[in-house]
Amino acid sequence: MNVKTAETIIIGGGISGLACARQLQTQNQDFLLISKDIGGRILTSEAGTVNYGAFFTCSDYYNFLKYAKIQSRIRLRDFCFHEIDDKFVLFEPQLLLYLNQFLKIRNLLNRFRRSLRFLRKTAETQSQKVLIEADSFLYELYKKEAIDLIKEFNLYQVTEKYLSKALYSTTFSSISEINAFSFLQFLLPLITPIYTFIFEKDKMIESFQENIFLEKVLDIQRKNNYYKIKTNGKTYHAKNLVLATEISWSLQFAGVKKVNKPIDTNMLHIQGTPKKCISKKKYQLYSNHCTVQAIASLPDGTFLLYYKNEQPPLDSFFTKHLVMAHHLWNPAGRINGHFLIECNRGNNMYLIGDYNIAGLEEAFITGIFAANQIVQSH
Repeated sequence: MNVKTAETIIIGGGISGLACARQLQTQNQDFLLISKDIGGRILTSEAGTVNYGAFFTCSDYYNFLKYAKIQSRIRLRDFCFHEIDDKFVLFEPQLLLYLNQFLKIRNLLNRFRRSLRFLRKTAETQSQKVLIEADSFLYELYKKEAIDLIKEFNLYQVTEKYLSKALYSTTFSSISEINAFSFLQFLLPLITPIYTFIFEKDKMIESFQENIFLEKVLDIQRKNNYYKIKTNGKTYHAKNLVLATEISWSLQFAGVKKVNKPIDTNMLHIQGTPKKCISKKKYQLYSNHCTVQAIASLPDGTFLLYYKNEQPPLDSFFTKHLVMAHHLWNPAGRINGHFLIECNRGNNMYLIGDYNIAGLEEAFITGIFAANQIVQSH
């Protein structure tokens, strides 16, 4: 029989699976990684110059930044906000009307960032779920609806005018759909520098490239004290199993009953000449009343356009246009809900990824945690 055996098998080559593999490799552990691709939702154009998936990285993504080449900084002055036929920028005199509410948001974000940074440090060796539940501030935010936080701090006006559009373009969700944790997390760019980047995939995998098998997993069974993994090419046996795929696939094997709701979006990579309705700012952020979610102007003169369901008429935005690529992100993530899932599923199985908290750094750290658990179990 064509059977390969390893101490640990990781299924999924997104950032969490790669982080787990990297951590196991540094600890001289025996492992294999099986995935249909490398990078997962860090998808790029064929030329590798445009990010179709994860678009930016934060300056405090300390683990992920080791494998990212920083490009340009995304600044608040680069945004133009759209509300149907109205458009405006942040730094206009009308901003003074919302200054007090912005100060409230900044204070909340500073407290949230401190708690989140501490969580990241400790989550490499402790359960993300347990840590959130043990932090009364973070846990309350996770269980609370964003709309209730807005009501508590009287943030209606600034949310309606600015924040709802920033969140819709990054979470692909309306304010009524997200929890308070995600509300603050996706507003962190207000106080934390963010940058476009190029994922240095080769740097990430160079030390364990021979451990990677590009195959599709068809079935997983537990036999006695090991896992039997069938792919479209081979059969694998392993003592430890790490599931690093999108959770809708993993949950059938991991005994997970409830998960947070998925969010989805369509992306078009467009070559075209923009009309006047698109401002000269780099990033157009729209409200959920509009036909698009966001438009990003890229350094090479092309554009990324995001929309929810039905493709908007491109003639409304461009005089000439050519669709270079289309991708449906389904899901783009899972941030709407209040369910926390434990990584350690028992029987030497670990579930990693962004099912509790979205973000490259958070997903990366779940991979480190699973690897550390495996090392400690020896």
